[in-house]
Amino acid sequence: MFDILAIVLLIVIALALAILEIFFLPGITIAGICSLVFYGGGIYYAYSVFGSNGAVITLLIAAITTIAFIIGFMRSRSFDKIALHTEIDSVVPSQIGADIKVGDVGVSLSRLNPMGKIIVGSHTVEAQAENELIEEDTPVRIVCVKPTVVIVCREKPGKSKDNN
Repeated sequence: MFDILAIVLLIVIALALAILEIFFLPGITIAGICSLVFYGGGIYYAYSVFGSNGAVITLLIAAITTIAFIIGFMRSRSFDKIALHTEIDSVVPSQIGADIKVGDVGVSLSRLNPMGKIIVGSHTVEAQAENELIEEDTPVRIVCVKPTVVIVCREKPGKSKDNN
């Protein structure tokens, strides 16, 4: 009777550590390693007391119980209470079109502090101010084009693309 109780206790501790490892602790931690040790200890103890048939039966019961508990925990409402339900709604900046070139003039749609949005022709693109903060609705000139952002500076008054 004590032998069965010891085996059950080792498997229950292993199961608790496995649930803790899978659902609550990030990465591979001491709980996961200890869980494997307790599973191994329970199965080895069953082997030493009941022989190979006892070890196989203990292994099958431990595996089925572990899978049932993991599935049950995933479907339970207690898991929903601790689960993260945040949705990511951000987007990766789009590629700069080939028709946007160095020297093009646009207008800042937002304050460039140092990043913001500008409009060039019919395109709205992510922009970075070169050396200064640029206020909204300020004419800007593109000085460098990168794959996802353009570098701009304030457009000098009276200077346009045609005067270059």
